[in-house]
Amino acid sequence: MIEIRNLSKKFTDVTAINNLTINFDQGIIGLVGQNGAGKSTLLRLIASVLYQNEGEILIDGVSNNLKESKEKIFFLSDNPYVPTFSSIQDLVDLHYALYNLDKNRFYELINLFALPKKRKISGFSKGMKRQLFLALTLSIDAKYYLLDEAFDGIDPLVMELIKNELLKLSTSGKTIIISSHNIGALQRLCDRFVILYQGKVTKDGLNDNLDDTLIKYQIISESEDFNEENLSRLKFNIVSFKKMGSIYHVVFSSSSKELLEKQLKDNFNLRLLENIPIDNEELIALEMLLAKKGIK
Repeated sequence: MIEIRNLSKKFTDVTAINNLTINFDQGIIGLVGQNGAGKSTLLRLIASVLYQNEGEILIDGVSNNLKESKEKIFFLSDNPYVPTFSSIQDLVDLHYALYNLDKNRFYELINLFALPKKRKISGFSKGMKRQLFLALTLSIDAKYYLLDEAFDGIDPLVMELIKNELLKLSTSGKTIIISSHNIGALQRLCDRFVILYQGKVTKDGLNDNLDDTLIKYQIISESEDFNEENLSRLKFNIVSFKKMGSIYHVVFSSSSKELLEKQLKDNFNLRLLENIPIDNEELIALEMLLAKKGIK
């Protein structure tokens, strides 16, 4: 388990991680949030690339700064370094000297992703470089994998291949933390989502039970005064308000669906009030919006 206690990291006048306490255990965890939320900083702190101002990070009960902990972690940054004029073989030789790397596995994945083995890495596109380093990641035997913006620039077909390989890896008792601002890329992959906003956790939940306070309605109203301003006057916590033709899609944050519906019916002449489902991609986006608005 990765244990994080009262962690803070500041850069001059910016607090990137703000008194954060959280645990990461086995499975695939999606670390999501807007750009600047603190995702990359948190992964770099866990990997000891950066050092915190306050708090502690424990890897299986041992400080993450010790060799015993570092040997259990593989960190893939959002922009991994490649020496000039390096070939794939050069990259393999370098990582083979540093990690427990399965070369046969690596070249199997290179073939699966259809990457050119003889081309210099400097000639690879951004997406091809990401595939190359993900193949490297999947070939290294670690206990904890920290992947920063792992799917950035990868086409959908290859992304599905990589997701399948990550799922196989997770079934062997590994912990995989994937940061991304692209929520859709993590769909049908993560067991758990952690949402960061301004260096704090705003939501932490299992994929199939992320939140039970967000309620979405499809509404048609005969009242001319049905609008976001008048809804707000009734003390509703409105997360999202959209109008499409004569139909309103409104998302509320409420602990009581029954009370919410009663107030809507009592105060507005409604022709339609239909509760509609929220998929996980929209749910996570709404959670980030909720955090931005400061709605508890």
